Amino acid sequence: MNTKPTQWCCVPVVIDDDTSELFLLVSPDEDPGQRMEFRVTQSTADLVPLDFERYQPSLQRMVDDWRQQKARVMKMKPGKTMPGSLAPDATATNT
Repeated sequence: MNTKPTQWCCVPVVIDDDTSELFLLVSPDEDPGQRMEFRVTQSTADLVPLDFERYQPSLQRMVDDWRQQKARVMKMKPGKTMPGSLAPDATATNT
């Protein structure tokens, strides 16, 4: 895997010729230190800069979606309740 320093939409690009996706953005997980990165083949990394204006809107949407998914994953960490949700003991009603 080549690690030539490249960024698209402020996100690091890692050359990974074993990927089968055109633009693979690592899936968000519960690690608060996780950083997003694009994993692409060398041919994709060579192609995108030639017509970046064409690809930029899609790449930016992927970045924005990743950030939203990461926020949801972090809110749903085990042991945490969603803001505004009822705690298990708060669901009982007095009759």
